[in-house]
Amino acid sequence: MSLAVGRGTAALALALLVVLSGCTSLSPAPPVVDAALGAPADATDGDDGAVSAVRGGTGSAAMPETRPADNPWRRAPIVVGIDAPADGRDYASLVESAVDYWRANASATAYDPAFVVVPNASAPDVTVSVVERIDACGDYDGTDAVGCAPLLDGDDPTAPSEPVSVVVAAGYDDRTTKTVLRHEFGHLLGLTHDDAGDFAVLSERIETTRLPEPDAADRETPFRERTVAVHVDLSNVSPDDRATYEAELDHALSYYEAGGDGVAPANLSFERVSDPAMADVTLSVSAFGDGDSGVRWRRTGVDADDDEALEWYTGGDLVVDADLDPSLVDWYVGAGLGYLLAADERADLPPPFRDGDLSDDPAWRGVAGEATVDAAVERPTGNATTPPENARISTAGPRVEP
Repeated sequence: MSLAVGRGTAALALALLVVLSGCTSLSPAPPVVDAALGAPADATDGDDGAVSAVRGGTGSAAMPETRPADNPWRRAPIVVGIDAPADGRDYASLVESAVDYWRANASATAYDPAFVVVPNASAPDVTVSVVERIDACGDYDGTDAVGCAPLLDGDDPTAPSEPVSVVVAAGYDDRTTKTVLRHEFGHLLGLTHDDAGDFAVLSERIETTRLPEPDAADRETPFRERTVAVHVDLSNVSPDDRATYEAELDHALSYYEAGGDGVAPANLSFERVSDPAMADVTLSVSAFGDGDSGVRWRRTGVDADDDEALEWYTGGDLVVDADLDPSLVDWYVGAGLGYLLAADERADLPPPFRDGDLSDDPAWRGVAGEATVDAAVERPTGNATTPPENARISTAGPRVEP
């Protein structure tokens, strides 16, 4: 790998070896980047999902007295604050481990590693942020980074005007987190991957182990986001039927926004988007052409700990059979949404969808001009509200997103 290091910007690639649960061998994952950012002000702010709470309380701690020093801040000690989730882990001790490591190896660093960890410092020189994911780091905009920090060599005459940011991905065990922190603090101290021969923590490849996470099915709210973006594709629907389809879809979506009889995640809302690439849920109409009808659904989510189960739901796909009577669309879309949002089996669906007879629930009739007659009464032609014999709520396997 070529490496360009200067006072401006250096992009450093840190490839990741993931230890899969139950496996003894290592397999390479896509490249993981810890880009060295030029000016500290360009560093990622570390606010992606993190809250200001660590062991020891959330109040601001007193700042230590400082003295002049030959480092980028021109003073010592260099105060390190922590911005991390309140998840019960002792992040302060993990950061201390990185600081102690470089104190013991100070002869190799560009300046004296006079760091002092003050987890709740009101005005730190360095902020360590533990975040759910690192969306970008310098010129790298991938989603698989485990750390990000600027490369500082102590020669820049301009002291940082704001806290320098060290960002570490959450969800890894203590050993991995210690290694990543030592790696990133090494960059703060002017060291690069070329120094890995002397310090293994600066290697381009590190072994990592993820912490197990609760499965989405076990979470009170299986979605990271409360607003679900929905893209509707009615290109296969005739112009004369589109208003009916829109009313049917609005009925199903509004039912879940109102709570779905207690089944939908709390405070869930839907937002229509025109760009399918921006959607969490895509809803389309297509002729099945295989003798079946109804709706087909597929859930999408994230398998964060590689245990072959989704830890978070991100949305999914719903396809309505084009030959289904438009007056039945809301019921079948409602049932499909129930699976996407929470249900793992039919008994978990909201009450209107737990059996196959949609005509016995008056809440799902009277939409877009549907007949409001009893199930035993024959419906007028073209206004049928009973499903055909071949109507099904069927699913494909879930799609796992990176």
